[in-house]
Amino acid sequence: MLSLSKIVFVSLVVLCNASFAVNAEVKIAYLDTPPYAFHNADQEPSGLLIDAFREIVDEVGLEARFVHLPHRRLIDFIERGEIDIWAGQDNSRVNNELALVSQHPLFLMDLYVYWREGAQPKNTLDDLKNQNLVLISSYSYGGNFSNLVKHSKHTEFAINHEDGFEKLFMAQNQYLLGYKKISEAIIDKFKIVGVKGNQLAQYKLYLKVSKSTPNAIEIMKKADALLLQKHLQSKS
Repeated sequence: MLSLSKIVFVSLVVLCNASFAVNAEVKIAYLDTPPYAFHNADQEPSGLLIDAFREIVDEVGLEARFVHLPHRRLIDFIERGEIDIWAGQDNSRVNNELALVSQHPLFLMDLYVYWREGAQPKNTLDDLKNQNLVLISSYSYGGNFSNLVKHSKHTEFAINHEDGFEKLFMAQNQYLLGYKKISEAIIDKFKIVGVKGNQLAQYKLYLKVSKSTPNAIEIMKKADALLLQKHLQSKS
């Protein structure tokens, strides 16, 4: 016969498992940022980041519902608690009091500055002071977004990398800040010529789980264990 303490323990385990099962679906936000995330030929989410999300969700034992959002709406959805999982920099413009942040990154992202042929090359963030900038409004640029705007001569805001390259060609002597892999995908897709670029910095992209998500701590613990395993494998 089970003792009272064992009955209580078993009951708690059953209740926890039942709670986890009820909340088996998580909403994962993604932006159109090839090759990290994009719609494939079947109009389904695909890309390096999507694959990473799916692996993590499978490891945790949940079902993923991917939510495609425009850059301008992502922050609003997160702040309203309508998204469970997304990816971002550690010091992103979304208040981290709203989210758990993974200990290990999903990806390393190379920040580049691009300009049209004929403009003066730039090599550092300081070189962009008092320049005409094109910035993608949803990125923090490693926490440098506000300073870049404050110290620029003029700033054009783009909704994504594709829009950024369009704005780059609207006027002479403008500088676009974008991430290398995403930018290269745009350059290749539209066969853009007459553009030069330099690396400015490298930032880490982390997994984030909304604190309002049921079992958020358990989800992040399992996700972190998987990311740690991948981190160790990459060094071996």
